[in-house]
Amino acid sequence: MSASITLRTIMRRIENMDFESKIRMIKRYPKRRLAIIFGVIVFVIFMFSRGTSTGSSFTKQQQCSAEKLKLWEREIEEFDTGINNQSVEFIGNGYFGVDSLGQLRIQEKNRVLDVETNFYPSLKVEIEGSQPVEVTKMTDFKNGLFKVMRCFSIDGECACVTSQLYAHRTRPNYFVQTVQISNPTKSTVRLNLSRLSSNWWAHSKSGELSVNQRQVGGSSYAIVCTDAPGKVTVSQKREESFRFTCSIASKPTSEEASRDAIRLFQSGNDAKALDAEHFEGWSKMHLTGFSVSTSKAPNTLNGDRINATKYILLSSLRAPTIENGATLESVKPLEALARKNELCYTGHSNLLFPSRLWQDWDTPTKLIELVNTWILTFQKRGCTNLLSTGAIGISQAFVQSLTAASYHDSHLEVALDAHDLHREMHFYGVPVYSNMGVVGTIRVDIKLDEENRPFFMVSSSNQLFVCDGGCLDAPVTLGKTPTQLPVKVTKPVTSLLYIAPSRRHLELLKNAIHVSEVGSAPAHEEEVIEMHRSGEATGGMTTFWVFVFVAVVAFHLVVAKIVWNEYRKGDMTPYNPYLRNRYSSLRPH
Repeated sequence: MSASITLRTIMRRIENMDFESKIRMIKRYPKRRLAIIFGVIVFVIFMFSRGTSTGSSFTKQQQCSAEKLKLWEREIEEFDTGINNQSVEFIGNGYFGVDSLGQLRIQEKNRVLDVETNFYPSLKVEIEGSQPVEVTKMTDFKNGLFKVMRCFSIDGECACVTSQLYAHRTRPNYFVQTVQISNPTKSTVRLNLSRLSSNWWAHSKSGELSVNQRQVGGSSYAIVCTDAPGKVTVSQKREESFRFTCSIASKPTSEEASRDAIRLFQSGNDAKALDAEHFEGWSKMHLTGFSVSTSKAPNTLNGDRINATKYILLSSLRAPTIENGATLESVKPLEALARKNELCYTGHSNLLFPSRLWQDWDTPTKLIELVNTWILTFQKRGCTNLLSTGAIGISQAFVQSLTAASYHDSHLEVALDAHDLHREMHFYGVPVYSNMGVVGTIRVDIKLDEENRPFFMVSSSNQLFVCDGGCLDAPVTLGKTPTQLPVKVTKPVTSLLYIAPSRRHLELLKNAIHVSEVGSAPAHEEEVIEMHRSGEATGGMTTFWVFVFVAVVAFHLVVAKIVWNEYRKGDMTPYNPYLRNRYSSLRPH
């Protein structure tokens, strides 16, 4: 560790030298040594360039897919969209879901969508022809969409078929799928769009509509879907889109369920309105959020897994406060429950990784288990009332669990561990309550200064008041302009922030918090910060040490070669041109 710090200091000194000083330093070295160093540098650059170059080029269909993905480049970089292994092959709204197998899932008694129905509402997309197809799966965590993009090449040109699915957020009876075929080539694209049938469901006709019926538990379910078109042909230089909808209804009797499913299907023809309402519903669920700077350290939680897990939770619960048909009378009791969320969330922050809370979701069984684990954790940590409000409440509970934020007697406490604040974090939309309801929401940015000391930047939508660890200092007024606050550690340990709608409340709270010591949080070690930035505790010094090792080996090889050449000449005199001339004149010829 000390050697790496010394080398880092030397490199900084060299960088701070002016040009003339660097020239004088170079002149002090013999030409032969400079030549050796130059040769080693060239050798290392050559080896690294070989290591970084790819041995195989992308196929044409992979290039087509990569070009198409540029449309979502920003969303992918910010972890708002997950692709392939980071995607979630699941859509849902708490009333129903569609899993990675394409099967419709519903809930019977539990909160989770764990009942398999053996009905497959989504269309299967098959591209005719023998050309290879590059398949890319994407999940839009912000808008509640799952997409499958299939790109292929025809005569050196790209064509793509993109299928997009969602379970409507505010109208929970609707499943929507669109299939877009982009064919800029000079050939015709042919594909087959079909839906798997199931013998578990009874099939009947109501005019031109096909009705699927089945009894599940104590309810009768009926589903009406747009018919699958079968074979589809898209001519050259054309782009076409197809839209498919299913309406799902459950009633005590099959007749009631069928009538309801048909009515819903016939009233869901306004595609633009359906899409707009769905996106607006998801935006409301993201009014409370959390993000953290990306880390390259091992066993570290990053935004991709956090956003994917939040999406899974939101997709598994209904949102009764924002669903179509919600009235003031139905919403008011739920909002009252949300205010009674004292002690949510008790316990340490859930940012610890690895953990059962952050397990994989690559199968339907694992996904259901993940949802069950989070819901059970919320229930046991004082968040039952928030869960009763549905997806909006679980979004808030999720953020509170990551930040160890909880409500106590008319104020909000943020109880993160100061030693864990070695990465920048941001959370927003966490409400602060009074007896009258929500007074305002807060935004907290956790940053690091030049000495790697953490500090807070806190703002609020309306006037609130805040004090830092121990609440020994006078409360500070919060507004829309961020206010900087230090991170203070106390003995015994207390929360890092106290936020309330009343200044007087915090002044009284100060007399109820008893600490013997208080001080600013210590600066984090440079090695810890560098571990998150580069994934190496030495700050990327591994490459430097490889270079040093290669240079030392090359230098000794050159020296050995010089000694060997002198030995081959039979000349054991020191290598000095003046001594060589002197001794050579004394030799007999």
